[in-house]
Amino acid sequence: MLPHLAFMPRLTRPTPAIAVPFTVDPGSRSLKTRKAELRADFLLRRKVINADLRDTTRWKVINHLRTLLAEFGPTVVGLYYPRGSEIDLLPLARELWTDGHTVALPRVVEVGHPLAFNIFTAEGGTEPDVLGIPTGCGAPIWPAVIICPMLGYTRQGHRLGYGGGFYDRTFKQAPFPTLTIGVCHTELEVDDFPAEYHDQRLEYVVTGKEVIRCW
Repeated sequence: MLPHLAFMPRLTRPTPAIAVPFTVDPGSRSLKTRKAELRADFLLRRKVINADLRDTTRWKVINHLRTLLAEFGPTVVGLYYPRGSEIDLLPLARELWTDGHTVALPRVVEVGHPLAFNIFTAEGGTEPDVLGIPTGCGAPIWPAVIICPMLGYTRQGHRLGYGGGFYDRTFKQAPFPTLTIGVCHTELEVDDFPAEYHDQRLEYVVTGKEVIRCW
């Protein structure tokens, strides 16, 4: 069992609705090819979002997350260290610290494996994981809630990531019940998502405009 496991008596999961079936590829191109094309397109779309809208979205997303986290009352929240044009949630980390919550950051331990999480504190700082992504320097821990970035989303909870499959493996192999939340710009909704059988759907999607309960 991982050390420092925090128990979350207030955390409840939404009652699942009927699962949305995966889309069957109607064309000759493979699902992976279509997803790779989407990934390149949405990465460019996100990069060209202007600075004012990016900043406004960040604070709106943080406000939505603040309300959602207050509803579930987790003691340990998994965030991420923002890279490139990802939505920066570090101000939320500072709020969580002030309110007595534990914050954890994901760690890539090995390619092809699920993510691990380490405690992240203001005093402890960060260190690079095996891919050079900043992660916490504290003890291993498993979050009650995992909040992750993404390039695009659907209202059914499909997440367009970067193609490494780290979050899919992590959600599928979570050792304890974990609430999953993805954050994204409103403008990056995917109309026709080429879902594959290993894709794990998010329970909530949070954008600058709204909180979407996916299932």
